Amino acid sequence: MKIFTDLDGVHANGISAGIKSSGKKDLAFIYVPDTTATAAVFTRNECPGANIVYTKKAMKTCRLKAILINSGNANAATGKEGLKNCKSMARRVAENLGLKQAEVGIASTGIIGVQLNMDPILTGIDTLLSNPKEKLGQAAAEAIMTTDLTQKHVYVEKKIGKKLITIAGIAKGSGMIEPNMATMLGFLTTNADIDQNTLQSWLSEAVDVTFNMISVDTDTSTSDMVVMFASGEYQFSMAVKEEVDGFKALLREACTSLATQIARDGEGATKLIEVQVTGAATHRDAKIIAKNVVNSPLVKTAIHGNDPNWGRVLMAVGKTSGVKVNQAKCTFNFAGVEVFKDGEPVEYESKEASGALDAEHVVIGVDLGLSTGTATAWGCDLTKAYIDINVDYN
Repeated sequence: MKIFTDLDGVHANGISAGIKSSGKKDLAFIYVPDTTATAAVFTRNECPGANIVYTKKAMKTCRLKAILINSGNANAATGKEGLKNCKSMARRVAENLGLKQAEVGIASTGIIGVQLNMDPILTGIDTLLSNPKEKLGQAAAEAIMTTDLTQKHVYVEKKIGKKLITIAGIAKGSGMIEPNMATMLGFLTTNADIDQNTLQSWLSEAVDVTFNMISVDTDTSTSDMVVMFASGEYQFSMAVKEEVDGFKALLREACTSLATQIARDGEGATKLIEVQVTGAATHRDAKIIAKNVVNSPLVKTAIHGNDPNWGRVLMAVGKTSGVKVNQAKCTFNFAGVEVFKDGEPVEYESKEASGALDAEHVVIGVDLGLSTGTATAWGCDLTKAYIDINVDYN
């Protein structure tokens, strides 16, 4: 399997610095020394972690060439000391790499409200960066995990113009996911040459229909970010629509892959739920309805129990005031088995429908029959294990 550090000029590694009491890896870096553009999308939580405050400010003056990621501690709700610690981490990385401090981003994930123990972290940074040209992407992917059960990688490529353009990256996330991104960190790299403003615009568009369309538990983290580095190795024509559309489609493919991996790995989850809404009055309405269905605890528990209870879907479809729905035109299916058509129940084999839900990937189809608005959202089933994981987290 190819991973993001297989790209020329992309370096990474991960180690255990002692942040996690378990001894698991908890400190990682990504370094793209010849970065030509960097883009980022951040959490919209009004109580952001220190890493969000610092990295946003840094990106106003410089393009990032490196990012340090720690897991096990979100460095959120830690006040002035938390921000000071964040800057100390960035400064130490910059010293090791010969960069300006503002060329180094910081990402943190883990428990909220606990100050970082800086001595092992600063020592860990020196160890981690003793060879900054490492290409150990697997170790980095492991080091950014918290309650994740699996590493999350993507590597996609496509010939655009005369060049083979690649987008690759890693992510973490399995809880506190909704409505915008997740308790998630995502890091993408590309060998394309794209200017800063264009990369930012295209990344924001891709995040809006991928990472912003996943949900595990309707909570938004303090620490989410998606960062993308462009190494500038290959050019394609910005004046040719087919080439522009090709890159944007590749970026969306990469983000969709990581987003669905996060949803599939939701805390305690056993199934990935995909809600496909068509026929909505507007795309906005479609997005709201798709999220309502995938967020519903009643829908999530029904899917967990292989119960084709379309009444729960109907409830979720109609619960937001101001979103246009005509019940008489609604049609629903579970994994292709039609259970509700034109506003009325239809006869179906309950064993067939239940069997269709007994899968790792369940698709719920919702056709509103009104216009051309569409949206897809991804989530997971709700199990007792979700409660157990979050009770035991501290």
